[in-house]
Amino acid sequence: MKAVTLYVLTALITGLHNFYWLMSFVNGAPINPLNCAALLGSVTLLGAGVLMPFRARVAVKLAFAGAFLLWVFYAPLIIVSFGMPFSTWLEMRAFVKFREYVPLVGMLVGPILLVACTVTLARSWGSAR
Repeated sequence: MKAVTLYVLTALITGLHNFYWLMSFVNGAPINPLNCAALLGSVTLLGAGVLMPFRARVAVKLAFAGAFLLWVFYAPLIIVSFGMPFSTWLEMRAFVKFREYVPLVGMLVGPILLVACTVTLARSWGSAR
């Protein structure tokens, strides 16, 4: 049950974060393929969370694919955040100033949940084979 909650919560937080950034194309911004891949990963992870109580082996494999697609977006985000902490701090301050909490939660909570989800997947991968 813990894995189901973790999968669904990770999928919802990261999906909302990526959907928020994809909505900027309405104003004329180009579509970022990394956001599209991560949104597909969130949907896949959500499907794995729904499928987990019924078919655990298939759900773990599906969650692995979803987590991999999420890492396509979140690994560069984490690397850039640690590489340029001052710029990241200024961006987070701007989000708080303009009361835009979705990207702030996505930047802070999304990677933490994704790491926890990946650790859970690594622990349950042996039983899924």
